[in-house]
Amino acid sequence: MGLLKHKSQAYRYQFFVWVVFIAPLSLSYYAVGDVNQCATCHAEQVAQWQQSHHYHAMEIATPKTVLGDFSNQTLAYQGSQVEFSTQENELYITMPNLKGEMQSFQVEFTFGYKPLQQYMFNAGKGKYQLFPFAWDSRPAEEDGQRWFVLYPDQSPNDEFHWSNMGQNWNQMCADCHSTNFKKGFDLENLSYQSSYSTINVSCAACHGEAKEHLQWAAGEKSIANKGYPTYIGPKTPLFRADEQGLMKAIANIKPSRQIQVCASCHSRRAALSDSSGPDNFHHTFRPALISPDLYHSDGQIWDEDYVWGSFLQSKMFKAGVTCTNCHNPHSGELKLAENQVCTQCHSQEVYDKTKHHGHNVGEAGSACVDCHMPATTYMQVDPRRDHGFKVPRPDLTQSLKVPNACNSCHTDKNAKWAEDAIRTWHPNSQYMGHVHFAQTFHNADTNTPITGKTLLQIAQDSNYPEIIRASALYRMSQSQGQNTVKAIAQAVQDNDPLRRQAAIEAATTFPVNERWDMLNTLLSDKHRPIRTQAARTLAPMLLQPLDKNDGTRLREALIEYRKEQTYQADRGFSHTNLGNLELELGNLKIAEKHLLTAIKVEPIFIPAYVNLADLYRAQGNEAMVQEVLKKALSVNDQASSVHYGLAMSYIRQGQKKIALPVLKAAAQAPDTNTNIIYAYALLLQDQGKMIAAISQLLKAYHLEPKNSDIIYTLSRFYAAEGQLDLALFYAKKLSDLLPNNPQIQQIIWQLERQNKE
Repeated sequence: MGLLKHKSQAYRYQFFVWVVFIAPLSLSYYAVGDVNQCATCHAEQVAQWQQSHHYHAMEIATPKTVLGDFSNQTLAYQGSQVEFSTQENELYITMPNLKGEMQSFQVEFTFGYKPLQQYMFNAGKGKYQLFPFAWDSRPAEEDGQRWFVLYPDQSPNDEFHWSNMGQNWNQMCADCHSTNFKKGFDLENLSYQSSYSTINVSCAACHGEAKEHLQWAAGEKSIANKGYPTYIGPKTPLFRADEQGLMKAIANIKPSRQIQVCASCHSRRAALSDSSGPDNFHHTFRPALISPDLYHSDGQIWDEDYVWGSFLQSKMFKAGVTCTNCHNPHSGELKLAENQVCTQCHSQEVYDKTKHHGHNVGEAGSACVDCHMPATTYMQVDPRRDHGFKVPRPDLTQSLKVPNACNSCHTDKNAKWAEDAIRTWHPNSQYMGHVHFAQTFHNADTNTPITGKTLLQIAQDSNYPEIIRASALYRMSQSQGQNTVKAIAQAVQDNDPLRRQAAIEAATTFPVNERWDMLNTLLSDKHRPIRTQAARTLAPMLLQPLDKNDGTRLREALIEYRKEQTYQADRGFSHTNLGNLELELGNLKIAEKHLLTAIKVEPIFIPAYVNLADLYRAQGNEAMVQEVLKKALSVNDQASSVHYGLAMSYIRQGQKKIALPVLKAAAQAPDTNTNIIYAYALLLQDQGKMIAAISQLLKAYHLEPKNSDIIYTLSRFYAAEGQLDLALFYAKKLSDLLPNNPQIQQIIWQLERQNKE
């Protein structure tokens, strides 16, 4: 799988085709004349668009287009003074390079404009990088009009350091900030010949090719649908409450591809190729599900998730609301002011009242978005609202530590206070205190023992949004029971691509023969990302006898998979993915080549080193294992996985004393996890350091208080130390997690008996 991409949320455009880099670009349909032709009929829309974030996505940096102050301003950065200056109408930022020497970089492009503007420089070979500084374009009275460091504490081994791929325009940003972008990466020379038809997000980015539409506008009436292949307008103009208070569309729901078109950029997803059209979402991208690294367990946004994933959870999406029911599609602004955008459908007499929201009208807390669309701030100054339109649940804050809208404002109060306030306003709330999928997701994500049946109930319940059902299904990979088999079988036949995607992930832990029985029909799925993901999961079947047709289907889908990875050949993860595939197929030399290429392409990508070491481990070559991992530590000495792998190598050689400090470094690394800490505790115990071992187990326990392995081992270690009361305490906690388990009951009985003696 590729790493999912971060994207900024600001946009810009110019009225001409700007061709970048080396390769000449054959001008597309959106050259000057075409844009002017649009304006002759759509002047109002073009004027609105010129004020939008889409229009301001990206622009050539000039004193006119740059918002930042380049009049010899300075900014403290990593012990140096960065300078922003202008020389003969060219803009420069002087900052420490990777050697720590001050170097002037010319600002080539602007990137966005509100609430911040970023800047780009040419790093050579067609590669463009974003500076680590941004201009806060908010008004001075809002603490804006200043330079600031976007990521103050980053080191050169961080993916999002200014020198690395996390801040690379060609791979991370361009496909959403420009129109008809083609990456054009050359692996042999490690260079780019990237191109686009327009510098920003133009008409074509959403509407597609205009050639036939322009012919239709010129009088060619034989062209159907005004020359556009798909409808991307709203599904219905408005909704009104019926006699039961349920929201109903005032007109028939019209099929629209609007959500998919917007999702192409406004979603967290992995890009698998250059986009071939604005409504090609499920063919070009693999979208992210509601996973713990991106979302809170109740589905609220946590990382930069870009609207789509949260909106799919909403009742509005289910009812047929689309983006343009609330937003002007060309300006991007709300169609109406403040609460009016909500009360165009929801009754003002019911909802825009103190009785409903509990706040004085016109004050903070009285806006619908304050409670139902809480904002999370990214890039220090950029608040983005959650589009799940959820009801605040401070009761879940108390049990699961998820945020709630109430306490984001009332920071001096606790979640119990917020719950009591809501219960006062809504004593018969159908939400507060009621069952939520968040508890099940939280348990699955924290190694709390759960049954596949619990997740199955969510995965099969049509009352849940499809993305939540899919997210429950992918978590079922933890269980290989019949519930999981049943859920996978049903999802494979489902029309929703998210559920089919999740079915593949749920099946990954099954033996490959069982995976084949469950998933092989997906090798012919109409969506390429489904076909390729299925092929990758089923690839080991090539080592077994397959009939000619099945073998052909699998090989053809794997060819597509390899093409997807080749598209991301400028990233270490793509070559690591290819290396792991060849490793599974027994092609060790090819696997080694891919993993070495991953390190060459992106030297900071630590998984490439770890997987290469694992390849050498499989060959019994511990000397090479240690050589590779020590090289990785020279790149990043804070990587827990590298310390852990090196410690395991020493242990395999019987050098446990040498392994102990290495495993300690892994357990103390910033990115450590409970599994590593647990392994360190076991090694400490093995080396006769029981008190230290228990201390580490307690550390792991505080991170995952419902991890049954940790709790069991704590009980066992305390018993070995003769601290029977503590051993019994943790044994009973284990019983609470796994009730009616006869083995645990036997342990409790024995400890109670020993305590009495």
